[in-house]
Formats: sequence, structure tokens, C-alpha cells
Amino acid sequence: MLATSAIAIFLIAWSAVFLVDYVLRVAHFEPYLRLSHRFGIEVSPFQLRFYITSLPRETILLNDKVEILEEDKKSDIFFEESRRSRCRSLLVRIWFSCGVIASIVCLFGMTFYMSHLLMTDVGQWMTTARPKVSAYRGMEYRSMQDVLTSLPPTPGEEKTTTSPDEMHPVILNDAEYDMIENGEASSSRGLVPIIPGFNLPWNHIPIFMIVLIVAAVFHEIGHAWAATSNGVTVNGFGVFVLALYPGAFTDIEPITLKRSSTFKRLQIFGAGIWHNLLLALLAFGLFHVAPIVVSPVLASGNGVSVKGVDIRSGLSNPRTGLVAGDIVRSVDECPVETVADWWRCIREAKEMKNGRCVNKEAVEAATAFNHRTEVDEILCCDEFNVTTAHVCFERDEKVPRDVETQTRAPQLNALLGLEARDEKPYGAASVTGKMEEETVTKYSCLHARHVVEQAVCNVSEPCKIEETEAEKVCVYPALHNGTRLVKISLGNRGKPILFVGQLNEMLEMVSISPLTPRFSFAHISWLENFELSSKYLFTLSLALGLFNAMPVYSLDGQYIVYTLLKCSGLSIRRRDLIQYLTLTFGTGVLILNVVIGFIKLAVN
Repeated sequence: MLATSAIAIFLIAWSAVFLVDYVLRVAHFEPYLRLSHRFGIEVSPFQLRFYITSLPRETILLNDKVEILEEDKKSDIFFEESRRSRCRSLLVRIWFSCGVIASIVCLFGMTFYMSHLLMTDVGQWMTTARPKVSAYRGMEYRSMQDVLTSLPPTPGEEKTTTSPDEMHPVILNDAEYDMIENGEASSSRGLVPIIPGFNLPWNHIPIFMIVLIVAAVFHEIGHAWAATSNGVTVNGFGVFVLALYPGAFTDIEPITLKRSSTFKRLQIFGAGIWHNLLLALLAFGLFHVAPIVVSPVLASGNGVSVKGVDIRSGLSNPRTGLVAGDIVRSVDECPVETVADWWRCIREAKEMKNGRCVNKEAVEAATAFNHRTEVDEILCCDEFNVTTAHVCFERDEKVPRDVETQTRAPQLNALLGLEARDEKPYGAASVTGKMEEETVTKYSCLHARHVVEQAVCNVSEPCKIEETEAEKVCVYPALHNGTRLVKISLGNRGKPILFVGQLNEMLEMVSISPLTPRFSFAHISWLENFELSSKYLFTLSLALGLFNAMPVYSLDGQYIVYTLLKCSGLSIRRRDLIQYLTLTFGTGVLILNVVIGFIKLAVN
């Protein structure tokens, strides 16, 4: 999708939301007004906000007591905590105390780290010209033969080299651009703004939005839990959408917050950061155990699944090629159980020229007398009224040849009488008839699917003929320039797929997965989506927690700095000055890093 189309859709969508809200409010549409009052719906330019107030029955935790307020009760009832409740309260205090330590460490660590990134980027731009940017860090020119031969060779087999003409670009990993031309990565790439449709694929946007909402809600739940655990009232909770990015907020009652101790306020302000860090750690673990999580519905070792096929490939035809979800069980007669088998079978099919044993009478009956050569194959089916499923096959056949040999002329000494003369006079034709055999190549137009179903043969393994069977001959596809005909057997289809082309295409343009579904309703994309969600959850939750720890206005770091300075014992004047300088410095560092990130995207 073009950037202009994306911007147009964005503006139209927000204009429609704003217009609908305005019309309903001006018309005094009662159901919408009640709904907006109940959930605190507020619509402003590029911002939509929802707010949920406290429930009629409110539970407030006050240190060691639980006070339950109900409208139908005339007096408050207090319950003493049991030993289990006291233990739970102690664990909660330890939990949020760890959050205080983590948030303070992140505050100083992120300030130093972002300052280092800023100085590094500015230093590079001031000392050198703008460096060139390579397309991918992991892209290097290697031959596909090198990739194939990187696997352990089969017994009695040696690795071969490839000429420079066979070089192809192979993407080894998905790392993005480098800032240094010679391949040496800089100390850090700095901030990379996420822009849908630019560096965020459109099909990732639903997962990205859901994960971002989860991370934001988890952050605010941490604040709310810490507040209620320390006796601070929480008035409500809300979710908002700012332009394209969702977020959440917690409405904490300021009076009870101000009355609480310094350490309790630090627990409340650092709880969001602490919970985001733990959520990122959880996502990191989920990513590494993703195959175990999906193992009840996805199995390994039963073949390989096709994830996708490049549209430029001849295998991309939905009817005669591969589609996402196909399960490959074998390539020719080579069984495929794992990804390593897939690579090994393709390598064997590429290095070995295999034929098929076909009935000799059928081959001779389909012999073509005319043929023509194209780029990668020989065509001999023009003289037959056949379908496109027929392919030209070749075979070597020995035919007799009658050779006439004449005696040599007499030598000069014999003509001069210096030695005995031949019995036959000079000039007599001495001709002997001798039968010899020569090998010729003949072509036959045969049905390709019928041929590939026959037994395999080659130079070292000729056709085995049983006593009860008719004589068979080994025929080979009339292909050259590295083109091969292979049979790909699928577990989810009755008929195999026939592929004619370069086998490198199967490696470069067919994406495969080592997992196969155990049930018909399962799909291999489940693992990919689970891993993708885990990666986004790790990245976004970690970023949300770390950036909130920075001493920046309107972020959690601002309140942490204010609380730390308040208990420092400094005078109000010095405390306000230090707070102003710290927050101004942190805000400036963050804004400059964001600006540099946009500049990098623009110039690259």
C-alpha cells in the first residue's frame, strides 16, 4: 500500500470518528450520551479515550485490614487477617520493593544509555560523511551450491565448488541495515520509530496493536495494584488511542497518594516499570518454549510444511504447484522428515541424473523423428496430438553400423621389386564387411506423470527386469543447463507435484517449516504468530518500561525523581532546580534520539 493511500485512510477514519461523535452529541442522542457518560468516552482530534470508574462496591486495602463498603449495610465490619493473609501481604511488600529498586536502576541506566547513543550518533555525523547503508546485514553473495554443500556429505561423496557465474544472493538472517559500510556494527542503532506500512508490515498491525494494548494495560494494572495495596484510592482506569497507537492510564486519587509515605509512593510510581520488565521476561521465555506450547497441535519429524512460495517461481501455481499448508513427504524417492532431509534430497536430485524404467514397447511407439532445442529443454512432442502433460524423454540406444574397410596401397619397395609382392595385384579392391555398434540418442514423447511413477534407474543402477515383466528401458528427461524434473510427494494431496526447473528455485523461493499439523483444523502459522506475538510483546513491553523510567516530563520517571528529591533533605529551591535540570536534560535526550531515528529512516 502506498504511503499516500495509508495517510488518506488514516485521515478519513479519524474524521469519521470525530464527525459521528459531534453529530450524536449535538443531536442529544440519549443512548450515546448515557454510554459516553458511563464509560467516559471523549473524542478529540486524533484521540479517543475510554474511562471506567470504580464499581458501586469498592474494596480498599488499608495495610493490615480490609474495609468493605456496601450501600445496604449500616456499619463497617472489620475482619482480622489470618496468617495466610499476613504472609500474602508480606510477599506483596517484597514484590513492590523489588520494583522500586528496578525502577531506580532503570532511571539512571536509561539516562546514561540514551545519552551515550546521542553522543555516538552526533559524533559520527560530525567526524565523517553520511555512511552508506547496506540493504541487509546478513546478506552476502554465496552460491547456492555452497549452501547445499555446507551439509555433511554423504559417504563417498566430496564437496564441489561453484563458478562465479552461479553466484546468487542468499539472505542469512533478517537483521536490518547497518550504519557502517564495512559491516562493523556501531555501538547501537539508536531508536527506530515504528511506522505502519513503512517498517511495520500491514499484516503485523493487528498483532502489534493487541500486544501494545496488553503491555500498556499491564503497566497500568501495576500502578493500580500497588496503589490499592498501599491504601491509596484508585478512582478509575481508562484506555485511549492516540493517532495509531493505543495506551492506558490509571486515575489515582491525589489526596491519599500525597498522604502516603515516600517509599509507598516509590512503589506506586515504579510498579508500572517493574511489571513491564517482568512481562518482557515472560515474553522472552514464551518465545523460546513456543514449539513446546504448540506441540499438542503441531508435530515435527513427519515431513516439512510449506509456509509460502514466491510468485516468481513456477511452483506458485495453486493447481499444479505448492501452496501454503502443503506437507512435503518426499522429493523423488528420497523421504523428507526434517528440514535437513529437505536440503539433502534436493542436493541429491541436483547432483545425480536419475531416469525411469519404462516399458520398451511404449517408448519405441512414442519415438519422435523431429525435435527442436530450446533454452533448457528439447521439444519433440510437436508431431503428436498430446496434452501439455507430455514431456520429451531421451534414451541412449545402440544400433548396428556396417563398416567397409579397403586394403592399404602397396609400399614403394614392393612396387620396385625390392621385397615380395602381395598376393593380390595393385589396384585390386580388397573390401571386408564388418558390423560395429554405435550409440545414438533417441527422443520419445511420454506422459510425465506416468513416467515418474516408475522405478528409478541411472548409469550405475540399470532397470531390473523380472521374468514376468516386459522389457524396460531407462529414459531421462530431455533437459539441460541444470534443469531437472522432480516429483514432490505431498501428505495432504493424493497426486504428487511435478516440477521442471532449476532446483535452486526450490531452496530460494519456497519457505518451509519443520512442523506439520496433527489435526486438520491446525495450521503451521500458529507457531509463527505465537513467536511473532512473543517478540512484539518482549520488545514493546521492555521499551514501555525502560522509557517510562527516564526522567522525562509526563512519564513515571518525573514522579520518581520528584519523590527521591523530596526525601533528600535539600532545600526547596535546590530541589526544584535539580528537578528542573534533570527533567529538562532527560526530555531533551529522548526527543533528540527520536528525531535522529526519524532522520535515519528518511535518509535510508
